[in-house]
Amino acid sequence: MKMESVNKALKEVLPAFDNSPGNNTFKKNGITFYGAKKNGELVAVAASGSSMKGYSGKIAAMVGLKLDGKIRTIAVVDGKKLSAVLITEQKETPGLGTVVCERKRQKTIVSIFEKAGKNAGLPAGNKILDQFADKSAGDTPWQVTKDGGKFDYMTGATISSKAVTGVVYKIAHAFVVNRKEIIKELSKADK
Repeated sequence: MKMESVNKALKEVLPAFDNSPGNNTFKKNGITFYGAKKNGELVAVAASGSSMKGYSGKIAAMVGLKLDGKIRTIAVVDGKKLSAVLITEQKETPGLGTVVCERKRQKTIVSIFEKAGKNAGLPAGNKILDQFADKSAGDTPWQVTKDGGKFDYMTGATISSKAVTGVVYKIAHAFVVNRKEIIKELSKADK
């Protein structure tokens, strides 16, 4: 992923920061962790990783994490939590797997005439991606309900749903397991 794309994704999944998280990184178990600081203190972590288990191959994600290991909720819109989960790379089937992976706003007559409101600048909601808000990874890998798990999937895009669930778990679990070391490394003085 190009640095410009990384920085854009970091702004979407992290709380306000005053450092350059793209320059404050630590790699562990194939995951890149980015440290967001405010006034010199680490306030949150973002992490990127990928899976080759998508319907069409690679699915990459950027996930915002609280320091306690839970996936960040970036906002609550109409009673629904928006999670700090973005799919940054995918080649899934248009209209099926892409629906699982993308955050696209529906254009309606209201949205066309709507001025910048309270939800301006927020990513669009996505039923599959937003179900990870406030979740923390344990030792049992996450699964979709079709496989006996507790995460939703989209009919017609089951493989894409499984891949997204798997990569988000992989990232969140890597952080939980290595939390102290990651926080220590990302809390160091800026590089």
